[in-house]
Amino acid sequence: MKNPDYDQLWKDVITELFEEFLLFFAPDLYEHVDFTTSPQFLEQELLKIIPDSDSNKRVADKLVKLLLKSGQEQWVYVHIEIQGNNDLLFPKRMFQSFYRIMDYYDRQVYALALFTDKVPRHKLNKYQYNFFGTKLTYNYNTYHIASQSETDLLQSNNPFALAILAGLYLIQSKKRKGTAFQYKLRLIRLLLEGNIISKDEKREYIQKLLIFIDHIIRLPEDEKIALLTQLEPLIEREDINMGLSFDDTSIAKYFKNLGREEGREEGKKEGKEEEKREMARNLLKEGIEIPFIMRVSGLTKEEVEKLAAELNN
Repeated sequence: MKNPDYDQLWKDVITELFEEFLLFFAPDLYEHVDFTTSPQFLEQELLKIIPDSDSNKRVADKLVKLLLKSGQEQWVYVHIEIQGNNDLLFPKRMFQSFYRIMDYYDRQVYALALFTDKVPRHKLNKYQYNFFGTKLTYNYNTYHIASQSETDLLQSNNPFALAILAGLYLIQSKKRKGTAFQYKLRLIRLLLEGNIISKDEKREYIQKLLIFIDHIIRLPEDEKIALLTQLEPLIEREDINMGLSFDDTSIAKYFKNLGREEGREEGKKEGKEEEKREMARNLLKEGIEIPFIMRVSGLTKEEVEKLAAELNN
C-alpha cells in the first residue's frame, strides 16, 4: 500500500478550509481579515524567495496573502513539518523563511510551524543568534498535533478541528497496531453525524474533510470493505437528508471498485461468501474482536471462531 503524500494532503486541506484554519490557529488575526476578498495562495513565490537547495522542501509550505479590514496586506506563512529531521537547523530555517518573505514583500508576516509527526518538539519555537555582541531572538508560532487533547478537539465547533483530530489519530494508529480502522470509522461518523460540524455547515465542509480523512488514514482493501459495510446505511441516510452527492467524494470510488451497482445480487452467491470469509481472516490477523467481525462480515460466531482456529493451526 503506497504511503500518502502527507505534505500535499495538509496543503490541500489548509487551502480548502483556510478561513477555518486561520480561525483555529490565529483567532485574533482572523478578526482583522477581510474575507470578502479571497486569499491569494502564493506557494510558487517561495521558489523566488528561497532559491537555495532547501527550497524543494519548503515549497510544500503555504504562503498566503490576505487583505485586512484596514486595507493593509497581511502575509501568512505556514511551515508543515511532517518529519522532524535536522532539529537544530529547523529554527534557523524558520527565521530565514520569515526574513526573506518580509524583505521581499515588505509586509507583516504571521508564521506558524505545524508539526504533524509523532514526537512533540516544544523547544523548536525560536531562533537565537549571538555573535560578539550581535544578538537576535526570533520567536514564531508552533503547534504540535501529537500533544493535543482528543477531548478538546471533540469539543471544538471549528470544522478544522476534525482535520487536526485525523492527524492525531494517524499518530496514535502508528503507535498501536490494528487501530486505524476504528479511528477512521470514528472520524467519518463524527463528520457525518457529530456535533463539530453543524447541519448548516455540513454541505459545505463534508466533501473537503471526507477526502482528507480518507487519504490520510489508509486501510487495506479488506478493511475498506468492512468500513463501508459499517457506514453504508449512514451514508445513504445522510445523502438523502442533506442532498449531498457522495458520487463527488472519495467514498464513491470504493463502491465502484466493489461493484456496488451490480453487487447486490452477487452478494447472494458463494463468491460473496468467500469475500466475507477473507475479510474476516484479515481482520482476525489485525487482532479485531470477534463480535465486531461478526457485525461487519455477516458471519456467525461459529464461522468466525472456525476461521480463527484455522489461522492458529
